[in-house]
Amino acid sequence: MQAAAGSALIGAGVALNDYVKSPVGRALGYGGLILGGAGVIAFSEDATGKNYIFGEDSTLVFDQICQDIGDLGITPGPDSDAQYLNERGPLVTWLLLAVFVVAFVALVYISVRVDMMVMKKLAGFFAQRGVKRPFSYAGMVYAASVYALFELDNRKK
Repeated sequence: MQAAAGSALIGAGVALNDYVKSPVGRALGYGGLILGGAGVIAFSEDATGKNYIFGEDSTLVFDQICQDIGDLGITPGPDSDAQYLNERGPLVTWLLLAVFVVAFVALVYISVRVDMMVMKKLAGFFAQRGVKRPFSYAGMVYAASVYALFELDNRKK
């Protein structure tokens, strides 16, 4: 169900270019599709029948996350990260955080630009062949590709 819903949302996002001409309207449409996709994932079940995000015992999950975070430093436990911070200083921590944020934004920007380029080339391919709504056809190709990749990944597990 998740693969089908995710593929449909991605295809709808690509096809949105045919139906909404305003960049602001498309941005709002993309935001709505992202929220819808997050809702599908949040409330769907995995192969074992448990919810992905809202599990039965959130206290246990929260405790496991806290233990994992606490064990990242030099000594295990909740004080381990504070000790690392005292050794390196806050300046190094903020610089590392800034480098991470800049790298993350740059990678997202590059991936979105490449995706838009591929999407426009694919839609241009369909437009040259006389298709009235080329982005809708490109959306179908995207949706089928995402679904196929998800199924391929599932079968390898």
